Amino acid sequence: MATHTLMTAEQFDQLPEEEGRRYELLDGELIEMPSANLEHNLILKNGLFELEGFFRRTEIGTVVPEMEFAFGDDRFRPDLAVLLGDKLKQASLKRVPLTVVPDIVLEIVSPSESAINLDRKVRVYLQAGVAEVWVIYPDGQHMHAHSTGSVRLLSGADVLETGVLPGWSMPVSSLFRLPITRA
Repeated sequence: MATHTLMTAEQFDQLPEEEGRRYELLDGELIEMPSANLEHNLILKNGLFELEGFFRRTEIGTVVPEMEFAFGDDRFRPDLAVLLGDKLKQASLKRVPLTVVPDIVLEIVSPSESAINLDRKVRVYLQAGVAEVWVIYPDGQHMHAHSTGSVRLLSGADVLETGVLPGWSMPVSSLFRLPITRA
């Protein structure tokens, strides 16, 4: 059985920045995040585009990519995070990690991601007060929309809607529109 060296959130926050390396802290375990592939980044761009257009029209919040957040002693970099109203006003423009809890987070599952760690992260997000956690599965071209007490499976022509963003909706298929053929 492999052993892991645990660290505190304070130790994690003091780690020096390393060019090209990203880490998260989950239950004291340092987890290196692999570099994102092109498919991942195109899905991220599509989600960002869909949400950003809504926020430009409504001015009720914003969406930020790959921002580090503190969830108690855990440190995560969701692929996208939505901050609304007062949470956006409370967020520091200069401080990392952000200590406000996002309203929505979007995670794109990479091939190397552990199902156990992903499940643990979703639980941490929801317990911390994130209203919805959207987990995107590129290989299956579907997603799970988690909220406290429920999970919705969406794919293809299904439309993602949420009470967190009244008036916003997105066909799930729009996340997976890629300008190139899958290889």
